[in-house]
Amino acid sequence: MDITTNTTDVSKHEINSVVETISGSLGNTVRRTLTQLKALTTDRLQLNNAPTAESVNDTASPHILATVIRTTLETHDTKSYFFSTETPLKPYKAGAHINIEFTANGDRVVRTYTLSSSPKTADEFSITVKRVNHGVASNWLFDHLTPGDQINVSQPQGSFVLPYQPAGKLLMLSAGSGITPVMSMLRYLSQTGNRSDIVFLNYAQSPSDIIFHDELTALAKSHPNLSILFSVEREALSGESLEGRINEKQVSEVVPDILEREIYLCGPQPFMKATISILNKLEFNPAQLHLENFTADLSGAAELGYSAELSFTSINKAVQAASSKTILEEAEAAGLNPAAACRIGICKTCRCKKQSGTTVNLVTGEVSTEEGDYILPCVSVAKTATTVEL
Repeated sequence: MDITTNTTDVSKHEINSVVETISGSLGNTVRRTLTQLKALTTDRLQLNNAPTAESVNDTASPHILATVIRTTLETHDTKSYFFSTETPLKPYKAGAHINIEFTANGDRVVRTYTLSSSPKTADEFSITVKRVNHGVASNWLFDHLTPGDQINVSQPQGSFVLPYQPAGKLLMLSAGSGITPVMSMLRYLSQTGNRSDIVFLNYAQSPSDIIFHDELTALAKSHPNLSILFSVEREALSGESLEGRINEKQVSEVVPDILEREIYLCGPQPFMKATISILNKLEFNPAQLHLENFTADLSGAAELGYSAELSFTSINKAVQAASSKTILEEAEAAGLNPAAACRIGICKTCRCKKQSGTTVNLVTGEVSTEEGDYILPCVSVAKTATTVEL
């Protein structure tokens, strides 16, 4: 998430989300800085121009028919899917994501994937998907989606994007499938002739698990301003890759000027937490950090132990919410089929109005008490008796 730009285009809740997510992982000095940033940026908001739930959902809705042009096997368990549409997607920034919709085994499936293509390739776009054990979407796509097939996609969206004028020094950090938005950024930067000093450090389990390895190596050879390093947990090849998970010693040696760089960080939550802990020790300026989670830890629902009455306006029915379920899960258990895609609080497809009650966002810790607040039910639980417009 970009906490340094476009503050007038986001909501108060989104600013609070960024601040609380990062400040929960960093030290007291940085937390005070973030609190000041929160106050300053919130004061600048034009809340009367905030997008409505309808406008957000229209953008997030997969309503554009896209045809598969080709597929590329990136690793043994990762594929890229290239699409074209009759009308090109709206202009987007590198790092944006789309929602996709398809039918798998007779069921409607909606998921969120980052675009791995550069915004400069206007005639086509791509997503890159890694197989997930028991994952409905990733496995169906891997086994069934072939050239000529069609699915529905949304317009690009998201806040973890590269500005049109990037900083002079950049550090990109990714692990696993978190490489996809970074790849979009690197492709865009190389196509536009950007001269920023760029260091990219990518983490994978083994050399064979490195997504885009050959293309990244070629980019580094043809762009002297781009330095690309791989670190693997096993089977490291001498002179070709570093070894081990991200750690303070490694980062300090590889990027000695890290405090001077803008950082773009994406990957699984354990990787993100470890990286933020390292940045805290190095006293990194949080205003230079941009991040996006690919997973959300929702285990806090059970730990909070809330079990309040939850009502849905469309069925005029109240249920006693289980302490381990989100509002979205309770709605689905009640027989509803709300719009949802990422299920981790990023895409905002599920965004809905809360008529009454108090809810807690499990990702940010934000508490919503006001009537008429918009919440993300996929990552929220009811703290008190609550009615939502679902």
